[in-house]
Amino acid sequence: MAQHVAVVTDSSACLPPEVAAAWGIGVVPLQVVIDGEARAEGDAGLSEDVVRALAAGVRATTSQPSLGTCVEALERAARGADAVVVVTLPESMSGTAGVLARAAQGIGTPVTVVDSRTVALGTGFAALSAAAAARSGADAEAVAREAARVARSALTLFTVEKLDHLRRGGRVAPAVATVGNALNIRPVLGVVHGEVAVVDRVRTAAKARAAMLSRIASRAPALRSGVIGLMRLPGDEELEREARAVLARRGTWPVLSTELSAVLAVHSGPGTLATVVADVHPAVREALVAT
Repeated sequence: MAQHVAVVTDSSACLPPEVAAAWGIGVVPLQVVIDGEARAEGDAGLSEDVVRALAAGVRATTSQPSLGTCVEALERAARGADAVVVVTLPESMSGTAGVLARAAQGIGTPVTVVDSRTVALGTGFAALSAAAAARSGADAEAVAREAARVARSALTLFTVEKLDHLRRGGRVAPAVATVGNALNIRPVLGVVHGEVAVVDRVRTAAKARAAMLSRIASRAPALRSGVIGLMRLPGDEELEREARAVLARRGTWPVLSTELSAVLAVHSGPGTLATVVADVHPAVREALVAT
């Protein structure tokens, strides 16, 4: 008899609510703290408030979910399930995976936590593929393997207007941020083995975006079931349109566009454009083609 495996991820995975709901994926909200006020990701208008706060120089930070929030999410997912697989952002970037692992100890249903070692839709595509595997009748071990496989396949890149936000959060070295801002050098940044790394350096933000999209478009044809994700902040819709136009000139792939998680936006700042290409479960690709 096939297992019923539930899939859970965290809100930094950038899954649109309707997509997560369609695949039956539970989402654990991380928190954003703006000027001392904590709000759960998913609150209406939070992304817009983050953009305004950062533009105005108001202090904004992030926080992992509470143990109670994680317990509630896992208990909800476990109802009627034989096992739960959780796909999270890297433990090297957040304590979220650790909190979920502790929460799992109080759940009667077996829980497997998969550290995606990537972020944004890199994690999101892994969770979607895990849900597709679960829907096909795979057991918990196979579902976790599928999540890990897709996460390993993901190339997650992003560009920022300013390096200051990443510097404040400790995501890039202060020297890199200082030189980059002073010389108008704009790096293409990526998530490599759970850490933010510089993968290319160019002179302007526009050239950085072009270099990033070129890398994504070059990687896509090598993937058996490749899809692309685009993420931007409110007010940056033109960046998304430009990116889609660039990608369309390089080939035809399913593209999922969505807002960047408010939690990730705090660390990257306004003007961020993030992209992911990953080798997803065929059912996920088919669903994206259909939309």
